[in-house]
Amino acid sequence: MLSCVGQKDDPIPEPRLVADISVVNATAGEVVTFTVYSGAEDVTSDALIRNLTDGTVLEGSVFAPAEEGEWTFSAEYEGLVSEEITVTAFVVAEEGKDYFRRSLVLDFTGTWCVNCPKMAAAIDEAMAARPGRLVPVSVHCMAVDPMYLKPTSDDLAKRFSVKAYPSAVVDLDSESLISQSSPELLLSHVDRLLEARGAAAGLRIESTLEGEDLTVTVETKAVRDGEYRLSVLLLEDGIVYKQTGADDPDNYVHQNVLRAWSDGDSVSLAEGESVSMTFTGKASGKYRVVAVVTRGGVVDNVLGCAAGASTDWQYEEDNN
Repeated sequence: MLSCVGQKDDPIPEPRLVADISVVNATAGEVVTFTVYSGAEDVTSDALIRNLTDGTVLEGSVFAPAEEGEWTFSAEYEGLVSEEITVTAFVVAEEGKDYFRRSLVLDFTGTWCVNCPKMAAAIDEAMAARPGRLVPVSVHCMAVDPMYLKPTSDDLAKRFSVKAYPSAVVDLDSESLISQSSPELLLSHVDRLLEARGAAAGLRIESTLEGEDLTVTVETKAVRDGEYRLSVLLLEDGIVYKQTGADDPDNYVHQNVLRAWSDGDSVSLAEGESVSMTFTGKASGKYRVVAVVTRGGVVDNVLGCAAGASTDWQYEEDNN
């Protein structure tokens, strides 16, 4: 008869440190919330999160940068140390400057897709090259994926003629569709569209979260005449779910997962005019709100904040 007596427990997996966002706007008071995982278990309350840049240990799991710069963090749990991750903070100038410009990146992906982690890595690399400038959205496709958003995922894939996975689209511009996991190719479309649109419309967000009830009001202000449309997106971070093709497929952490997409009406605005829209829905503390303004069907600007938070107009450091 075999006995389990004297057998050793399975070894504790190396901890994994995850940040809800890696690039924050220090001017707007944005913060980073860390989560520590041991396997699929959330062990944040029992772990230490160390700021390796200044040698301090966080009190809790939130980091609030007061100035621009880069900080490196790691987590310690049960005598084991996680891999390091980096957080970047940026600042924006005061009112009177051009509005701070961002680009939207749709990542068409799926838990079943063996090459999709490569596109996610390429987007992360592009974001690191342009701190604060890119807002990624993970559009999970096909009903076998538990993060599939019907019918929005299908509508978006059809709109941009997505036939291969992974694929990415920049600023809702159909000419930017790529299926290569290349940060350089992605950034070439970002730069092309930034140059084409010039100064971007301004955006601001006000949101409240009472329990699971979320109310969002977004406003845009035009810097040139045109046809504008506002949209509100809800994204969820920190979802641990298996991912085909990942280095650790059973403990992959999905970020920027699209949970809702609501479009406002198209309106004609003259320079200096503004329009707003209100969205209501369900959310949790792991959700983020993203406001998108399009002009002529292509993204003019993007802004985001945590669900329940607010952020005011943001401006470039100079007019050049």
